[in-house]
Amino acid sequence: MYRLLIVDDEPVIVDGLVQQFERSELPLELYAAYDGLEALEIASRLRMDIVLSDIEMPGLNGIGLQVKINRLWPRCKVVFLTGYNDFGYIQSSMRGGAVDYVLKTEWDEAIIEAVCKAIRELTQDMSYERLIEGARQRLLASVPMLRKEYLQELLQGEAGTADSRHARFSQLGIPLHPERSVLMAAGRVDGWPGELRPGDKALYLYSINNIVEEHLSGRAVSVHLTVRHDRLVWLMQPTASFGDAEAEAGVETEAGKNPNEPTAEAEEGRWTRFVQGTLETAQAVCREYLKLVCSFVVSSEPADWCALPAMYDRLSAVFAYGLGTTKEILLSDRYLEDKDVGRDRLALNRIHLLGTYLDDRDKSKFDELYGEVMAFADGEGWAGSGPALEVFYSLAALFIARLNRRGKFAQYAGRIDLYKLFSVHEHDGWSEADAFFRRLADLLLDADEADGERETSETVRAVNDYIEANLGGDLSLNRLADVVHLTPTYLSKLYGKSTGGSLSDYIYRERLAKAKRLLMESDLRIADVGVRVGYWTPSYFTRFFRKMTGMSPQEFRDSIRLD
Repeated sequence: MYRLLIVDDEPVIVDGLVQQFERSELPLELYAAYDGLEALEIASRLRMDIVLSDIEMPGLNGIGLQVKINRLWPRCKVVFLTGYNDFGYIQSSMRGGAVDYVLKTEWDEAIIEAVCKAIRELTQDMSYERLIEGARQRLLASVPMLRKEYLQELLQGEAGTADSRHARFSQLGIPLHPERSVLMAAGRVDGWPGELRPGDKALYLYSINNIVEEHLSGRAVSVHLTVRHDRLVWLMQPTASFGDAEAEAGVETEAGKNPNEPTAEAEEGRWTRFVQGTLETAQAVCREYLKLVCSFVVSSEPADWCALPAMYDRLSAVFAYGLGTTKEILLSDRYLEDKDVGRDRLALNRIHLLGTYLDDRDKSKFDELYGEVMAFADGEGWAGSGPALEVFYSLAALFIARLNRRGKFAQYAGRIDLYKLFSVHEHDGWSEADAFFRRLADLLLDADEADGERETSETVRAVNDYIEANLGGDLSLNRLADVVHLTPTYLSKLYGKSTGGSLSDYIYRERLAKAKRLLMESDLRIADVGVRVGYWTPSYFTRFFRKMTGMSPQEFRDSIRLD
């Protein structure tokens, strides 16, 4: 459907054109305005596809209206109506981007053809090939952002299958192999120099990555991700030339084995040492040339893609413990091996995703992750351990936030004991706490669906009530959308999906029913009956009534009285 706005300061012309286009089978949603300012007010609230406008109007003329509408909706096509062949006006309109102009003295077919021409141009503008090419260009421009989002998903445990990774790597220009293990390194800026301008930190982080990639010198492929304002993560794999270069250099492997036939373990060890040495050089270069003090932590061995979240968690733990809190460190995650820290906290670190799954009403993903979280907490014992308390109060905060956001706290207090959110000691053990959180999640998920259905029903009822109370007034889609505070397009779709019919059909039925009642039960003039049901032009009302019943209003009244 295309939106057509008809504008003229002569109401008879506007009403006549509205009737004419209603009788046509063109895919149009019609709007009418009786001067330029009214047209501009409509266009400022609602996107217009085509404007059919008089040129010579008081206040804001057609040329001025064209300029303002094109600023609001650059793709809008304008067709001008003019009562005389004024070359100056016509030249101005065409320079402004008008699709066509039609003399008011021409036949209706000429006006319809001009609008059809505008529809063809809109269709061409929105052609499949053009849309795909535009999307492709925008995708290329947004690849860095999309790559960052995807890498963040990998760090959060959404690695997917090798096939899905292959497709995304190709799409996003990620140079890594989706089936080979990957080595992770993390970098931290320990101190920034002097006063920084907006954007300087991002520039410094970009420079650090450039230094790292330059010193990998073709021996590795990598991608990097900024995870915090002072933190970088690299994912790396060796190139084929890495092993060749080691062999050519005569590097000996363990137990004096042939260097041309190294073991996989030895190969991984040399690869890890190479990365550590590269980061040591990068650290010195950053200090010398960027005046930045940086720290780096490297995983001790490559890992599968599904293990990235645990690997990232372990590197982050190094930064947070002991020597990792000092400046200019260069450590491996093996630093934590003999320390009671850094155990796998993957499930706990992903608790925030439970909120996302609740918001998305994705019950299967919620249940899967919730089970992992509870398994982790159960392994920590009950309320006596720090990790167990962290799980409980993280979940409590997550649910409290969603109850408050939806305005449901007081409502749910009568259905479930929400005081159990406030203290772990309100529960006798993890099994009881587990059951409590599961029930609360089910209530929220079920309520979201019920709330959506109820809101839809209430919206439809409010629209219907307004229509029945205002059959003689403005029942345009724009006005009805204002009544229920929705966009016109969304209201139209919502109403159709809920009722199986269109708003215009319901309005026609209600206007016809009221018109019949007035014709049967009152002595109002035919013109007055038309006004009561929203048709200010008697001829327009007669056409509508005949189209709906097969007879004119007078013929209908006469037939009733004869009976």
